[in-house]
Amino acid sequence: MPFNANQSEQLMNRSIGISVTLALVIITGCTLFKSSKAPSSEETIIGSIADDPVTYGDLKTQFNKSSGPGAEDDQGIAEFADLYMDYRLKLAVARDAGYMQDPEILSELEQYERQSAYPYWLERQVRDQLLEELVERSSELVHAQHILIGIAENASPADTADAYNRLMEARERFINDEEDFMTLSDEYSSRQRGQSMGGDLGFFRAGWAVKPFEDTAYSLSPGEISKPVRTQFGYHLIHVKDRIETGPNKHFSHIFFMTRDIEVPIDSVFALAWEAHEELEKGAPWNDVVENYSQDEQSRLSGGNIGWVNYGMYEREFTRKIMEIDEAGSYTEPFESVYGIHIIKLDSLHKPTEQEIRQELSQTLDQLPRLRDNERAVLDNAAKVGNARFHRENLVRFEEFARDNYRGSFSNIDFPADLLEKEIFTFHNRSWTAGEYIEWLKPVMEEKNNSRYHHRFAAEFRDHAIDTELVSLTRERFPEFADLSMDYLTGLAVFRVNEDSLWTYAQQDTVRLREIFEANPENYHFDTRYRYVRFSARADSTLDHVRSRVNTGEPVDSIRKEFTNVVMRRDVINRIDHEPYSWLEGLSEGEFSPYFEHSRRRTTMYLEEILEARPMTFDEAYNKLVTDYQSTREEEWLNKMRDRYRVRFYPDVLQALQTGSND
Repeated sequence: MPFNANQSEQLMNRSIGISVTLALVIITGCTLFKSSKAPSSEETIIGSIADDPVTYGDLKTQFNKSSGPGAEDDQGIAEFADLYMDYRLKLAVARDAGYMQDPEILSELEQYERQSAYPYWLERQVRDQLLEELVERSSELVHAQHILIGIAENASPADTADAYNRLMEARERFINDEEDFMTLSDEYSSRQRGQSMGGDLGFFRAGWAVKPFEDTAYSLSPGEISKPVRTQFGYHLIHVKDRIETGPNKHFSHIFFMTRDIEVPIDSVFALAWEAHEELEKGAPWNDVVENYSQDEQSRLSGGNIGWVNYGMYEREFTRKIMEIDEAGSYTEPFESVYGIHIIKLDSLHKPTEQEIRQELSQTLDQLPRLRDNERAVLDNAAKVGNARFHRENLVRFEEFARDNYRGSFSNIDFPADLLEKEIFTFHNRSWTAGEYIEWLKPVMEEKNNSRYHHRFAAEFRDHAIDTELVSLTRERFPEFADLSMDYLTGLAVFRVNEDSLWTYAQQDTVRLREIFEANPENYHFDTRYRYVRFSARADSTLDHVRSRVNTGEPVDSIRKEFTNVVMRRDVINRIDHEPYSWLEGLSEGEFSPYFEHSRRRTTMYLEEILEARPMTFDEAYNKLVTDYQSTREEEWLNKMRDRYRVRFYPDVLQALQTGSND
């Protein structure tokens, strides 16, 4: 399942937060680890549960996970110790109850692991590798030309082969010096709205092109030509004309003259531009000339500011022209671009530090499809780590047999037994046979209403197989992921203990609930409450209409249907000492408040009814009774379990450890 960068960060924060929340709020938990390399104080026993020792290191590990890095302090650990001992007790109960093997809990764990594996790879490996790649490539700009034959992603094998072969033909003609590349691009490239889809891209930097195109372009030396490259746009043939070192960032301003939809001749516009240029040559301040001549209203009063410019931001020829300026403070003569006529001034140059480059590229990466399409990025990365590979000979034999024996339905093909046993794909120490491939294929083809085998199914199966084994590979690749998974499992198990032994029990023990209710009537009553309706609209006039309808006896509920531009909220509240509820103060039943501004809308409060203070009935007090009883029930249950599991806690030992005693 795909996740964008924001979603992956949220999920990883959630996984960390689970340990904190469950440990501190409901005393659920995480796996306890003991290190053979820990100092002796870490191994000191501070308690036991059913004769299972609890060490000082266990306590500190859980405290640090629950409180976050840098939170460790003696007082905090001492206060946390009681909670931790109760957690360990509940974990022992959960294990004895079989919750760690409960199918429902394991199913939820599996879902969590599958959802977590993708963002884990994304944050721990994929993103770092993509960023390092951008940083490495950022030192150079590539000038590329390309031929593009557009084909759909689900194009037939025949169309795919035709595009590939045509590009190989163009490649041979270029290598043999039959034509220059741009002539070939115009001849072979697909056309869209009459324009060639290929052409000269000029210089571009890393992150500008889609990744398969960029990967190929940056792998070529000047003068080299690629073989056909597939992207979402079709097949490309890439020719690298030049590679240059990335220069400093350049900040520009301009004086701009419009050439589109004008009634005067272009020569008149150029004449005006040269007049401005002459003013500059005579020593007129740049900002004055900009203000007097520029027709770019957005920048005219800010010195003609364009900002920092780099390759790929603007039209190629315009960018090439202005990037040739190397001296800060110098400006061009008037020239025409696709935008209009300009006089461009180079304001300043800045050579970014490595840290600045990395920071900028990190922000750029977050917006690129190569990261946002994180499922693809993770699968490709995992494929490398897990050594994913097709057994080509067996796959080709399978596909040839499927093609040669197709008689209107793939399902009716009778594959030989020896072929079904052949391995066709391997990933992370697991292999899939042709028979397993067919088992996956049949429902996929049925879902797509496709009775004929297509070679692209192999690529889809590759992704399916990697996804199937991704959790296992993630556990192996990232031991801390296995720790988080165990944290989640123990958290779920202890949560079930709380649910079954405490919360549900408290809800069902109506005898005790009634005893508490009757013994403490002062705790279960309603204060004075106010039933109100809040109306919000864009204009006072709309609220006037609402007010008029209600005052003439129209039911409040009909307002929502009649006035679609009115936001209506109905509720009961017992405190009116804060906005916007303070507008209810002093109102009588059936009265409106004055209009006021709330959430950028005009608003009025309508007081329907004042509900006087009174005692609650048992049913009304039920939820509060359950909450109040839970703490009592928990302490009673914990005392019972402490006896059953022979819980021992040695606070003196803990204090001695924290004060440096060797006792």
